[in-house]
Amino acid sequence: MKRTIVKLPLLSVVVVGVALLIAGAKIRAAELPTVEIGLPEDGLFGLGGQYLIDKAIDRKHGFVLKPRWAGVADVERLVAIGAIPLGLSTSESAIRANLNNIAIRLIQPYQTPHNAILVRKDAPYKNLKDLKGKPFAVPPEVTSAYNNFDYIMRKQGISIEKFYQLKKLGAAGISTVLERGEVEAGYSWEAHVSKLLATGKYRVLVTPREEMNRLLNTEVKTLGWIGGLQSWISKNQPLVPKIRAAWQEMIKGVQQDEEHFRKHAKRLFGLDKPEELKLGWSRTRQFLLPPDFAWPDKANLDVEKKYLKESVELGIFPKEAAGVIDTLFVP
Repeated sequence: MKRTIVKLPLLSVVVVGVALLIAGAKIRAAELPTVEIGLPEDGLFGLGGQYLIDKAIDRKHGFVLKPRWAGVADVERLVAIGAIPLGLSTSESAIRANLNNIAIRLIQPYQTPHNAILVRKDAPYKNLKDLKGKPFAVPPEVTSAYNNFDYIMRKQGISIEKFYQLKKLGAAGISTVLERGEVEAGYSWEAHVSKLLATGKYRVLVTPREEMNRLLNTEVKTLGWIGGLQSWISKNQPLVPKIRAAWQEMIKGVQQDEEHFRKHAKRLFGLDKPEELKLGWSRTRQFLLPPDFAWPDKANLDVEKKYLKESVELGIFPKEAAGVIDTLFVP
């Protein structure tokens, strides 16, 4: 029996081939586990999360990141109540959660303290003690920024609640009261700091990261972690190294990608003027962890534990917190 051979036009062959490739890609994507991760709508952590998504770094490392965008406090709350498995966390908020029987664990650090204490350019103040009794805008006491400030001053024997007239606000509120002249100093974070500096009306009095590094005798003070409930982490151990690898690749990439920063600077930081973008990029990238920073790292872990244990000794956290510090960090 003579076999009939049907010859398809070249274009048809190409179309069929492309369709098969797309179908195969969809099948492979469907096989990857989806992980919902809380990302803050404001700041460096959100910038990194968006970079990871834009560059498909999550898929490269074997999972699909489903972002849950929210305010910083809301992200931490959603993790604590189990509404999302992972999200932005800090060592300070993790301690508080554990003291309330919510087992938060820290998987991977992302950045260093990215704050600055600003005063008017013509203000007479030379150091933090010069601001005694003055109105001072700071983030709320549940934040790492407040806790770092508290730590810095308690090491000098000063209670910030008694020493200053504190006004506890978010970044937008801190900028507003500074611009209205209602406070003499403001403790804010990047790239909101850059937006204020770009006006030419303010100067940096103190960079808390430098003070923390000096007090802890370290080059890197970690801040801003991927954290999650212990119950989820225990059930998903194979995903932990994949998430770490993706985050470390992202940390290296995002600080070299000015185009990405400019693309998202207005949404994440409110920056749009050329002078704001130029200053914001040069300042913001310096607060990310070093490109070759690898986690876990014993030396830096020891520094973080030292900071937390000293914070307990200084009265920033209750004595019971000493018993949970060693359990916070995923090996």
